[in-house]
Amino acid sequence: MRIGLQVKSILVLAVVVLATTASGGWLYYAVTSNVLRQNDRAQVEKLIGGLAIAAEPCIAQQDLQAIQKLVKDLASLPSIRYVAVVDAGGKTLASDQRFFHSGSAGHTYPQPSLSYELQRPNSLELGRPLVVKRGNEHVVAGGVRLIADTTDTNAVLMRLHREMTVCAATVLITLIPLGYLLVWRVMVVPVRNLLLATRRLSDGDFSVRTTTTQRNDEIGELAGSFDEMAEHLYESQSQLRSAKDSLERKVIERTGELETANRRLREEMAEKEDFLRAVSHDLGAPLRNIAGMASMIAIKWQAQLPEEAIAKLKRIQANVEVETGMIRELLELSRIKTQPESRTFLDFGTLMQELADSFEYELKAQNIHLEVAPGMPRLYVEKNRMRQVFQNLLDNAIKYIGHRPNARIQIQYERRDEMHVFSVADNGPGIPAEDHERIFHVFRRSPSTATAAVTGKGVGLAVVKTVVANYEGRVWVQSAPGNGSTFYVALSVFSTEGPQERLDESAPRQEFASHTAG
Repeated sequence: MRIGLQVKSILVLAVVVLATTASGGWLYYAVTSNVLRQNDRAQVEKLIGGLAIAAEPCIAQQDLQAIQKLVKDLASLPSIRYVAVVDAGGKTLASDQRFFHSGSAGHTYPQPSLSYELQRPNSLELGRPLVVKRGNEHVVAGGVRLIADTTDTNAVLMRLHREMTVCAATVLITLIPLGYLLVWRVMVVPVRNLLLATRRLSDGDFSVRTTTTQRNDEIGELAGSFDEMAEHLYESQSQLRSAKDSLERKVIERTGELETANRRLREEMAEKEDFLRAVSHDLGAPLRNIAGMASMIAIKWQAQLPEEAIAKLKRIQANVEVETGMIRELLELSRIKTQPESRTFLDFGTLMQELADSFEYELKAQNIHLEVAPGMPRLYVEKNRMRQVFQNLLDNAIKYIGHRPNARIQIQYERRDEMHVFSVADNGPGIPAEDHERIFHVFRRSPSTATAAVTGKGVGLAVVKTVVANYEGRVWVQSAPGNGSTFYVALSVFSTEGPQERLDESAPRQEFASHTAG
């Protein structure tokens, strides 16, 4: 159950007022009661003192009639219930009572020589010794006992108690509605205004302000702090809105510029594609004609031409074939970025097995041991492009490793953070450090003696670099002359992830340990 601030304040105020009223009333009642009882005691002390003074000579003279008269006169007072005079042995010499009192008749008194006081619900009993002078000495000749009625005093106290209770109840009943109104006006309304303002502020209305800042109390300070915070938020929102508008304008401008740049880039790429197709066609056709004419001349005039001419014609045909191949590879290199192939899940273990089978003749011819580590991944890639990458790497390793004892090629895989890393290592002649970067550029080959004797166009590694770049990856080599070479291919995990619903981790993978020339 939710109890509001107003109800809580009224309850606290009521408890405080009730506790204050009760404490003050109790203190007033205690003081008044003590004063009234002291007054009763003083009156009784006076009466018993007068009786003692009057009874002393009568006791000394053993005048019982005079003692009886004194007792009867005193008992006739309205406030006296019982009066008695006793001798030194405690024997009653005279007594009188206006009405029966359970504490008077038959009561066993203390010794006459003792003073005592007994407070009962509606009476007060006092006893005092009677001292007479005999010669030079004062001796106890008896005692005086008196019981006074305190019913009137108790009635006054009871009436006072009722009046105080009624007064406290009246104050409390009057305080509740008055306190309710005061708390509502002084506390609840300002706090509720602050609450409503806070809700509007939380809904995004930073222009809201309170109306209680004129107060010089804590609520006024809180309202002032709220208004100051709202003002800062309003200024921050204005600055943020201005920055947002400026950013949107810049984004629109940059988007337009980017669209223009992309359009120009597409046009340039299209022009490049057209240029490459034109070049391949324009260069390829004459080259094919040259090769055809050289072939026809060699066939038709073979008997008349000297062997040197026939050899040159064959060299023309070979050079035409090389140039035609280079044109085809350049055209394919341009298509890698401009014409991406459809992707599918590729098991790299299966791919490595297929490549090992395709290079089986070369491996046996050069007695090369090819080892493929198990645990190859299954990635979402362009199958033909990935085949190009590792086919070029294997082809280079086989060509440059040459004929050497214990020739070997190792293909391995590992996961490094967010990259799939493949490596193709050989124990061939190695590559100088200054050529580690240039060999990945088109038509750039290492000019070392070991590579000069190997035919090549200088396009294969450029193709590898271009394909790997499409997967947010990179390719690099670690090598030194005489210590072989290790080419690394790193593909981004993010770029090789396929649709989740098609990813089948339980699909069987074909793995093999090694493929050796037999």
